[in-house]
Amino acid sequence: MPRPRWPRYFRVLTPPLTTGPPRLAWWRGPELTCTPFVLLPPPMTTEARLEQLRRCAADPNAYATLQPGLQYFDHPAGFVAYRRALAGPVVLGDPVAEPARLPELLAAFRRAHPRSVFGYLSEAGAAALARAEGRRLRFVRIGVERCLELQREAAFSPAILGALKKARKARLEVVERDLNALTPAEYAQLQAINAQFIRLSPAKKEIGFISRALQLAPEPDVRFFVIQAGAEAQPIGFCVLDPWYEGARLKGYQLHQFRLLPTKIWGVFLSVVATLAEQLRTEGHAALSLGGCIGAACQGAQPLPASAVYDYCRDTTFRLIDRYHPLTNLSRNKFEFAGPDLPRYLAAPHRLPLLPLLRLARANHIL
Repeated sequence: MPRPRWPRYFRVLTPPLTTGPPRLAWWRGPELTCTPFVLLPPPMTTEARLEQLRRCAADPNAYATLQPGLQYFDHPAGFVAYRRALAGPVVLGDPVAEPARLPELLAAFRRAHPRSVFGYLSEAGAAALARAEGRRLRFVRIGVERCLELQREAAFSPAILGALKKARKARLEVVERDLNALTPAEYAQLQAINAQFIRLSPAKKEIGFISRALQLAPEPDVRFFVIQAGAEAQPIGFCVLDPWYEGARLKGYQLHQFRLLPTKIWGVFLSVVATLAEQLRTEGHAALSLGGCIGAACQGAQPLPASAVYDYCRDTTFRLIDRYHPLTNLSRNKFEFAGPDLPRYLAAPHRLPLLPLLRLARANHIL
């Protein structure tokens, strides 16, 4: 009987690319001797991602990369969080890695996913991506993130001072609560507030990706505040602060969620943010981010390669989204607070911007 003929080499790719770059192994000859060629470590655990984020991240929105439902590209240098939308990955913010190894992580990810869209990049992250090897990318500024510096007492605008005055008259308070210590009745009340807020919103659904979906459960370093008013301290809303790490320490927080029932009290957002900023300042924190903003304050020259076509389509897309989500009004309230702005970018390999913008909107469950 003739001896079976085997191919000299076999290449096996495992597992699916959704968890990272392919693992390669080579088998030689009929004896099937296995010699690993490139073998990456197993996917990171949630605890390992959090630890790496604490050590390496410096972006106020980095904590959003830990939200449930995302996919990850794991690499020895770090990880990239993304969600598939319209047949391609949409990356959430900056990759999480030490600055010296960020080019290595970006190059590996772009080799595995060359048609990825990068959303909500910081200016430093976008600049690193522009220098990375791979297909040419087009960049468009999609907004800014307004940050409050807490090293000194803030000088509030007349609108904020007026909101604080009305809050005192209405006995409005912002009280921090431990979600582990809530009674079943209190937890049900918060769930009802959240459900009514979503039901009354123009979109009538939960938005989540850049601003991660609400988790009414204890999370590491996340702080939960109940907004209550009146003589009976009736809850009328709540807000959530996500941790902002920098240099392996807690620098401050990002305003992650703000849920409010219909109320006759004017300027609740302004008074609550002012109260939180003062509390964080007395605790010794350095900064409070209010999250993403759009509008005239976001305009200006950008140091990255720009596209007039991308800019025009961005403005048109935001006008359409604003019909269903009050982006402009919320941004106007955030701009009442003085502070530096962190530019945010979208990067895509597509020549025309419609598909990247649609993919970003779909990843956020806006469309």
